[in-house]
Parts: sequence; structure tokens; C-alpha cells
Amino acid sequence: MLCVISASSENSGIMKAIELTERLLSEGCNPSSFSVLSRAHDAYCLDRRNNEWVIFYSERGIDSPPIFHTANESEACDYFYSLILKQEHWHIVGFFNIENDAIELEKKLISFGITPVRNDIPAYKAENDPRYRVFVIGKDIFKVKEKFKNFTVNYA
Repeated sequence: MLCVISASSENSGIMKAIELTERLLSEGCNPSSFSVLSRAHDAYCLDRRNNEWVIFYSERGIDSPPIFHTANESEACDYFYSLILKQEHWHIVGFFNIENDAIELEKKLISFGITPVRNDIPAYKAENDPRYRVFVIGKDIFKVKEKFKNFTVNYA
């Protein structure tokens, strides 16, 4: 079972489907947005069903009809790899109940050359209970982990 990654991609070559997850993670893809050789919730999935490789989206435990299917593993892996890389991969790096904390994190990120993205929740558990979220996109998650040793997100 081999998966051919297109020659135009970095470090191109032949890899097994089970190595595809690591390849996608190394590209800054968010692991919650995809699943290889299994099924996940709210994610694109590449799985083997009977004698066929299928790519589908699973949302809230319900699988959509396959968006791609083939008997050829290489074709399936190449399609899946391209599909996942086309997405914008957001990684949460801050979740606060005080807006100033989010602003301070944004300033730190900018000082390190990392572009933050804000996406706040106006009513988290109740009306007038906002949460302030800070994200980074793609490979910027590696910069965050480098600059902030022992990086974790605490959910306020």
C-alpha cells in the first residue's frame, strides 16, 4: 500500500498512507480537520472501505457521501493531501475571558513576526459572557511553540 505525493510538493516521494498524517502535520495542518485511515467528527476523512479508498466529510457523526473514491491508494492519498493543504488551518493559541489578555497575546505574537487572528465568542455560556480567542494559521503554530516553551491553551 503506497501513497504517491505529487512531485511538486516539498520532499516529494513515495510514502505509505499511514505516514500521511505526519506529512500533513509537518505542513502546519490542524489535526482536528482531518483523519487518515479512520473516521473523525467534523473532519475530512480518508479511509478504506471494502476494496476502495474513500474521502468524505464527517459532521457530528454523520458521514457525507464520498467526495472522491478509487481503488488506487496513490490516487486517494494524492487527492486527500491536496484537499487538506488547500484549507486554511487555524490553531487556537489563546482563549480568555478578559479581552485585554487576548490583546496582550496578539501584541506578543506580532512582536515575534506571527500574524494573529481573532475570532471571539459573544455569548459563551450565557448572554454577556464573552470569550476572546486568538488563533494563528498554518505553520505559524511552529513559531508559537518555539517562542512559548511549554505552550498550552487554558480555556477560561
